[in-house]
Amino acid sequence: MSQILFPVMTEDSGAKGVIVTWFFEDGEPVEVGDLIAEIAMDKVDREIKAEAAGVLRVLVPEEEAVMQGTVIGRIE
Repeated sequence: MSQILFPVMTEDSGAKGVIVTWFFEDGEPVEVGDLIAEIAMDKVDREIKAEAAGVLRVLVPEEEAVMQGTVIGRIE
């Protein structure tokens, strides 16, 4: 199992960001390198790619604010 973390993008440990979009639905298969999510924090957008192959499990829905470093999904 591989965890998907909201990346640390600032030195402010209390900073939050949002998942703009998930490009795959919960339960869909993903491959290494697939673009799986777009996130935003402080007006900076960033993409997250799959680091493992398997089934995506979305733990945080789109548009929900989360602290950086939070587990937002996993690949099983």
